[in-house]
Amino acid sequence: MTERIFWSIIGVVLVAVILTGGFIMIALYNTFDALMAEELKTTAGFMAQALSDEENYAHLFAGLNFKNRITLVAADGTVLYDNTANAAGMANHGDRPEIISALENGTGESRRYSDTQLEKTIYYAVKLDNGNVLRISSTQRSIRGLAEAMAGPLVVIILVVALLSLLIARQMSRRIVAPINAIDQGAPLENETYDELAPLLLRMERQNRKIREQMAVLSEKQTEFAAVTENMREGLVVLDTRGAILTMNNSAAGIFGRDAAGCAGRHILSVDRSLALQSAVEKALQGRNEESLLERHGRSYQLLASPVFAGNEMKGVVLLVLDVTDKLNAERSRREFTANVSHELKTPLTSISGYAEIMRNGVAQFEDMRDFASRIYGETNRLIALVDDIIRLSQLDEKVNLLEKEKVDLYALAEEVCARLQPLAEKKQVTLSIRGGHAVIPGIRNLLGEMLFNLGDNAVKYNVKGGSVEIDIVNEDCGTVLTVSDTGIGIPKELQAHVFERFYRVDKSHSRETGGTGLGLSIVKHVAAVHGASVKLDSSLGEGSKISIRFSG
Repeated sequence: MTERIFWSIIGVVLVAVILTGGFIMIALYNTFDALMAEELKTTAGFMAQALSDEENYAHLFAGLNFKNRITLVAADGTVLYDNTANAAGMANHGDRPEIISALENGTGESRRYSDTQLEKTIYYAVKLDNGNVLRISSTQRSIRGLAEAMAGPLVVIILVVALLSLLIARQMSRRIVAPINAIDQGAPLENETYDELAPLLLRMERQNRKIREQMAVLSEKQTEFAAVTENMREGLVVLDTRGAILTMNNSAAGIFGRDAAGCAGRHILSVDRSLALQSAVEKALQGRNEESLLERHGRSYQLLASPVFAGNEMKGVVLLVLDVTDKLNAERSRREFTANVSHELKTPLTSISGYAEIMRNGVAQFEDMRDFASRIYGETNRLIALVDDIIRLSQLDEKVNLLEKEKVDLYALAEEVCARLQPLAEKKQVTLSIRGGHAVIPGIRNLLGEMLFNLGDNAVKYNVKGGSVEIDIVNEDCGTVLTVSDTGIGIPKELQAHVFERFYRVDKSHSRETGGTGLGLSIVKHVAAVHGASVKLDSSLGEGSKISIRFSG
């Protein structure tokens, strides 16, 4: 802006100087022209009076030194006298405009230009009383000649003016622009500047107010969007129409193992080049919704890619990344559970059906009937126990039909469980004992009792003859620990991670003999989860097992 003002001032000054010089020169030229014409007219008048009665023209003009040219012409155009040339050798002047006008009107005036000599000659003629014509003329430069004569001084004047204008324009442009450059755009109305800038400052103030309001709304929406997206467990990625990342929340960045801030502007395939992601993004960029499954670091993620439209124009793509590992594992567990349940139910039902068929066909002897009925009864009880355990696990999974929690004394509950297990322990020649002290925790009494019974039942059934089972209840600063230890057969290290799975049996043949359903430890784990407790197994093959349940304080 400073440059524009500077050159504008220079241009205006130079144009003004040139135009002013030209106008002055024209005005002076016209003034001098008028003065010269008037001077010729006055001189001609005086000389006309002197020549009215004089016939000896040479005697009259002798000794006079006129700067103007004087010519005396007869009525027929013959030159009688000329003070600058030989009259005898001059051509007839009867055709000259000023002579013709003087003969007809008494006076005549004309101007003639010489382009070669850049001069202008003014002629003034007056008719004398004797019929002759007196003509006086004077020569001066033409306007063009005057311009060429004045060119040198004019150029000097223009250069001097230009130099002065240069200095003045620089200072003026700086002084003009300085207040504008000093305007505080954040508070336009607080600036002291030209009155002419007041409308601009008012518009700036209104615009700033509007921008602040819009920024506040955008900031609020951005905060809300960030609060929602950053607290999502699901990964969220927004792409433009080229597949470049506009925004990525922390969950998505964690899934792809990237930094969310560093991914902005990068193409999504530079973050992850998996075929599933590539396929989903490409189809979404083509305007189609797409789903695919992505496997990363042992977990499964469902990719939902959806195009975003504004009217008929696609503006980008939203990519949602859902961790479906637990869902797929649950579906897999349900399928396995269904298969296991079918297998576990089929075994006793097949046994019952076989014995019943033998009895119906009369193949069995009468003395075998009691044994068959006993076997059917045992398989039926096992089937009922299996169904009860399945129902119990289902309730624990869904957390439905559970009683309200109450204060439960684990030591007293352990005494009740030991009393129920005592007949089985005596049969297996296993010693039951309880150590520790009373510990009251909030819980569901029947579930805690079932958990203790399953732990104790397993400890007795899988013990050795003459072995022992010890229930230990300890109050600690961080909670209560319930431990059931036995001196039984133990569990191999490689199998310990599976013992809490449904229908898993370390020794399948031994489990069948003891009537186990394979769901006892699974129920223990679920009951502990309902009470917010953790389960720990410590076992060695041939040395027994120890299962600890830690209830938080």
